[in-house]
Amino acid sequence: MLRCEFCSRSFGSQEALNQHTQDSPAHVPSYDYELCNRSFSSQEALNQHTQNSSTHVLFQEALNQHTQNSPAHVPSYDCKLCNRSFGSQQALNQHTQDSPAQFQLPETPLNTFFKSFSDFTFDPDIPPNESYLALQRFYGWHRGDEESNQAWNNFQRALIEEFKLWFGAEDDLGSWHSLCRALRIEPLPRTCLDCEKAVRGLYVNIVDLIAWARNGGGEDQVRLFHSLEELREYTKRTRKIFRNNLDETGNSNVVLRHLLRFIFQGN
Repeated sequence: MLRCEFCSRSFGSQEALNQHTQDSPAHVPSYDYELCNRSFSSQEALNQHTQNSSTHVLFQEALNQHTQNSPAHVPSYDCKLCNRSFGSQQALNQHTQDSPAQFQLPETPLNTFFKSFSDFTFDPDIPPNESYLALQRFYGWHRGDEESNQAWNNFQRALIEEFKLWFGAEDDLGSWHSLCRALRIEPLPRTCLDCEKAVRGLYVNIVDLIAWARNGGGEDQVRLFHSLEELREYTKRTRKIFRNNLDETGNSNVVLRHLLRFIFQGN
């Protein structure tokens, strides 16, 4: 026996069931229009109704006019670099082509350092250690050369200033929180002192921290290491070296002091 799902009646064949669903008014599909609560027996009838009814024509015209005139419904095309908005993709494209700001690198300590070598093509999206190795290859510097030593010292000073730029002073809770987010410290400590305690004892590569901040501090988090030996092996292998000489330079940045580790003897 075949049963009708709508009215639970039983039929002896598929043909009888089909005839029943075709003939019964209860099984005729209904096409409803929400604006006037009327029902129609077909999509065609509903379409004809909306076309012929002056009420619905006026409503649609008013809606169209509203979406055209209302600023809230105008699409916005935003420039990520300067936060300006434009009314069309074409206007945004023209802006990015014409604006000098699109071609200027932000003046961060590392960018300033690399841009001081006018013949060298600097890409700010490349990690700082890779940019320095490329600079070294470009000029053919060798370890121990006076020019090489001077560039290395200036690079290390730029790294320190870059870290201070992104992670601020020791009494800036917002900067501490940026650092805690990079190091996956949750929940965020409520005071600078609590942040300092949470960071103390963690093993992280400082150059990785700087690269993370330069790339916008996104969802990708900085790698943490289980031990000093693991951090040493990684630092030497990748050449992501941040020189631990704060005592010599007189830099009293507490954040750096809690993160720095002695990777090389006498570094």
